[in-house]
Amino acid sequence: MAAPVGLDDAFLRELRTRYEAHDPVTAAARLQALVDSVNTLKVDVAVVGRRAAGVTTLIHALVGERPGLDNAQAFFQQAPEPPGQPAGYTHPTYPNLALWDLPGFQEPEKPGDYTKRLGDLGKFTCLVLVVAEGSPADPHLQLLKAFQQKRKPYYVVRTKVDLDLHTAKRRFQARYSSAEALALARNGVAEVLAKNRLEPNRVFLVSALETDRYQFSQFQDKLEEELIQLKRAQDGELDDLRAVNTRKTQELYQACATGGLAGVPAIIRSALEEPSQIRLDVAVLGEAGSGKSALVNALRGVGCGEPEAAPTGVMATTRKATAYAHPTVPGLYLWDLPGVGVTEEDVGRLDLSRYDFFLLTASERYRHAQSQLARAISAAGKRFFFIRTKVDVDAQPGSEPGPEPGPLEEIRSSCVDALQKDGVGSPRVFLVSSLLREAYDLPALRAALESDAPALKREALEKAIPVALSRLVRRKSKALMKDVWGKTLNTCLYYAEKPGPDVATSLVDTISAFSIELGLDEESLAQVAKATGKPAGLLQAEIRSPWVKRLDPEQVLKQITKPAPFSSRMWNFVPYWGRGAEGQPEISLEATYRLLTQALAEMTEDAERMLHQAHAKE
Repeated sequence: MAAPVGLDDAFLRELRTRYEAHDPVTAAARLQALVDSVNTLKVDVAVVGRRAAGVTTLIHALVGERPGLDNAQAFFQQAPEPPGQPAGYTHPTYPNLALWDLPGFQEPEKPGDYTKRLGDLGKFTCLVLVVAEGSPADPHLQLLKAFQQKRKPYYVVRTKVDLDLHTAKRRFQARYSSAEALALARNGVAEVLAKNRLEPNRVFLVSALETDRYQFSQFQDKLEEELIQLKRAQDGELDDLRAVNTRKTQELYQACATGGLAGVPAIIRSALEEPSQIRLDVAVLGEAGSGKSALVNALRGVGCGEPEAAPTGVMATTRKATAYAHPTVPGLYLWDLPGVGVTEEDVGRLDLSRYDFFLLTASERYRHAQSQLARAISAAGKRFFFIRTKVDVDAQPGSEPGPEPGPLEEIRSSCVDALQKDGVGSPRVFLVSSLLREAYDLPALRAALESDAPALKREALEKAIPVALSRLVRRKSKALMKDVWGKTLNTCLYYAEKPGPDVATSLVDTISAFSIELGLDEESLAQVAKATGKPAGLLQAEIRSPWVKRLDPEQVLKQITKPAPFSSRMWNFVPYWGRGAEGQPEISLEATYRLLTQALAEMTEDAERMLHQAHAKE
């Protein structure tokens, strides 16, 4: 009898010993029944792709094995050869799920020879096609069509998107847009699928080296939903690349990752009350030649030509975004960005997600380019100061450096009017000269950045809270889900030896423990309410799963058992031999596993919804 996924030989020997000690007559039957039940839940996923497409790396990421990024020598070593024969990997969270690394296709191999080399794929429940660049190969498209005809699920994973973004950033520089680069990567694959009458919405963009970004989590969710049958009510993107600073999210996530979910709000409150350790990225943005680099130097008190100064000149000198630490505000970094083009297309390519605040510069009158930039920043949910540079040039020749009420106030008024027409409610405009650092509004700008930095840090952190909370809840849920398979097997073994309602009571206790770990019990809700100032009743209203309440064990027992076989019940009518031979209901391993996984999935969504409500603004 072969051991199915999740049941190794040592475990089977232990089961046989326990059964034979309890009842040697029925030991083999009980063991075989358990193995048969496990096999009904077995799911085999075939993962294919061209050679060097990242099939093996993707599988390692799915099973939670990180590549050796800390090993500097790993980058100089030759990549391992792909397997010549299918290699299976058992999923650590779902032991009934096996991922199979199949041999890769490489031209000039003929499609027929490759298909023959793969063998019969009919035993696989699902197909995952990995594409690193270009379009899927013809033999892989044929495999997708075969799975579609058999109504089996299939997915196309576009890997190495981090390399695509890196290449696009180096190529386009200031005209780079992460959203546009990701759309190009998706469309390149989706269009080929559509032409071959395959579903284009089954494409996921991932990086196996950065599993907390892009659509790796969404791909995992889809596998769980269709293969493990975890029903999810929420189907949103974890990351909004247009509004969330990924560095800020990661900082907050790391700060909160060590404790329980009920203690997370207190950690977030502490960070908001004392933002000195929070990083603030301020981008200096504008057209080439508008004086961005000179402004960065002036705000830092560094003279042009000094070793730590940003390069300046008559022509455009900034080729890539460079960060400079502020001398007096800890954690504040001024980013000198390359000049932006004047077309709407140039502005549309900007990636504003990595910055928390902006200094929008203009050396001449407010023009169409500044209008497009102001609207793009506002659309991304960010704020900015408008900096009119080189105002000393507009002052009257021969006059002393200082405010000129007539022309300077006209410049300020025209800038304010233009910004308000673009939808900026209360624009803050500063008229500066980077050469005359104590004249005009440069001291006021310096003071405004220093005084507003704590509030800006809190604002940036608040934007990162929703994504960080979703990741924290996901991490806790995955940790709890790893125990579900073992608890299911132990529950069925216990019931086989001691049939009765005690097994249902044990399951209820397990589900209650899940609720406490996710911060959904009354004590945890009170702790969250105290840390956030939200009423406990408001948080309680976000909990919708019936599993959070203490359930009746008898109702649980009915859900995990099925009536005794008819032959067993018929013995009750046999004189003498059937006396007292009452048939016991049989426990269902599949029903028990479904109950625990679905209860945890529902409570996970409740925990995420509750924490989001706890940190929602009034």
